Amino acid sequence: MTADGDAERDVVVVGSGVGGMACAVTAAVEGNCSVTVLEKAPVLGGSSGLSGAQLWVPANHLMQARGIDDSVEQAVAYLGDLAGSFYENPGAARWFAEHASEAITYFDDVADLDVQIIEGIPDYHTDAAGAKAGGRYLEPEPLDSAAVPDWADLPDSPHLPGGVTTTEILAWGGALTPGSWDWDTIQQRRADGVVTMGTALIGYFLRAADAHDVDVRTDAGVTGLLTEGDAVVGVEVDGDDGPERVLAREGVLLNTGAYDWNEAMVENFEGTPADDVVSAAMPTATGDGLRMAALEGAKLGVYPPVGGAKGFFIEVPDREFLGAPLYRYCYNVGLPHALAIDSDGERFCDESFYPKQAGEFYDPTGEYESFPHYMVFDETYRQTYGLGNYRPGTDYPESFLAGSADSLAGLADQLDVPTGALESTVDRFNEHAREGTDPDFGRGENEWAHVWCGDPDHEPNPNLGPLDDPPYYAVRLYVGLSSMSNTGLVTDRAGAVLDWNDEPIDGLYATGSVTAPVEWGVGYQSGLQNARSLTYGYLAGLDMAEK
Repeated sequence: MTADGDAERDVVVVGSGVGGMACAVTAAVEGNCSVTVLEKAPVLGGSSGLSGAQLWVPANHLMQARGIDDSVEQAVAYLGDLAGSFYENPGAARWFAEHASEAITYFDDVADLDVQIIEGIPDYHTDAAGAKAGGRYLEPEPLDSAAVPDWADLPDSPHLPGGVTTTEILAWGGALTPGSWDWDTIQQRRADGVVTMGTALIGYFLRAADAHDVDVRTDAGVTGLLTEGDAVVGVEVDGDDGPERVLAREGVLLNTGAYDWNEAMVENFEGTPADDVVSAAMPTATGDGLRMAALEGAKLGVYPPVGGAKGFFIEVPDREFLGAPLYRYCYNVGLPHALAIDSDGERFCDESFYPKQAGEFYDPTGEYESFPHYMVFDETYRQTYGLGNYRPGTDYPESFLAGSADSLAGLADQLDVPTGALESTVDRFNEHAREGTDPDFGRGENEWAHVWCGDPDHEPNPNLGPLDDPPYYAVRLYVGLSSMSNTGLVTDRAGAVLDWNDEPIDGLYATGSVTAPVEWGVGYQSGLQNARSLTYGYLAGLDMAEK
């Protein structure tokens, strides 16, 4: 029943990430649906708007145009390798692989979404079945923000540089060597209002949403789902003038992100002390979608927290984003003249390849005696590479460093780690790093790590160089999340949320990080989350339009 004052739409989308906007545009175009998008944050785009906007799309149309061999079968084999034999779900992987390219070409047609192949970057595991040396990674082309409607509050990522594409970053020397980038081009784009990466991706969809009369609201947190019998029929919104109801004739789509900023969910689902876990996601990623759907009997897919997209993060002092502390990825640990240690002063992983780090963060005993972790580096690193918010050669503020000393013994004392252990760890690392090898953890053997986490001009290995130039420094490392969780809602092939009887909950759909990673299990491959979110947003929009 519609109460006086209730708004009524065909489709309500909760969250304005790429999947939510894909659903909104598809439903509006294909079904002439009235659509409202409700965004909790004051800016649009969710965590996908803060990302590099990589889209991992196998057998895509640009690969076909170039004659690059790829197929759904090869993609399914690769995704199975990521997932692990116990968690492999070939049916889900196939469905995604079959429809991801379809979704991209659809939005090229109806939303003028211009994408390009990211040149020079391979799949994570080039030795795995079905892997490709290039072509599957797509990214949005630069977009003139003047084409985006004035009402749209575009995201501005605090993690990535605006005005540059990933293709250009790699062509100009690599992600961690910005000194070699073409800053004249970047600054000119910024002056001209040309946006890239996640800002561009969301901008393309907002432009299409405006063209099809999609209503988009910010500062509109959804607090609950409205039901009639067993069906979801709308949402309750925390509006400016108090609670309000928005009814949805054809369905509600949840695109609310993960639970990165919810300490209880992090500890329950990730099994890691919340004090050691930080996030690069929107601070509004607090598990709202999981909570609301669970109250309606939604099924959760739970995967062990030994994989996924976790990696090293560092805090950027005296910086905030939307009122929350700012943390950034620390791929830098994979550069020469740096390594990571645990509380025993020992290395414990391949620092250059974050998928190898995730499993080491998890302690099934719950003791977590190896925390805290630190990045240790020398003066050559400080003079050569940036870190956090600081350029090469910068004098770090005391609030940034966990310690600094003229000797490893002095640094160990400051970090409260065993002196002999740190010295022997560095000595062993240096012995092999000079030769470009790491017999302990295989650092520097992964091609993707060479491209993304290394220095292409460093010989003999882009990821390895000794720490032998005092003084020595250390910064605290955290377990970093980026709205890519191990636990989430389970959906059917149209994106409808399933209950514990594996039946669709009438009127409820979901896409993105609020859903379980059934396609890749305990593994991950960058670009998968954005591509899957877009694909299932498209499929959910089609399903609602067909009603």
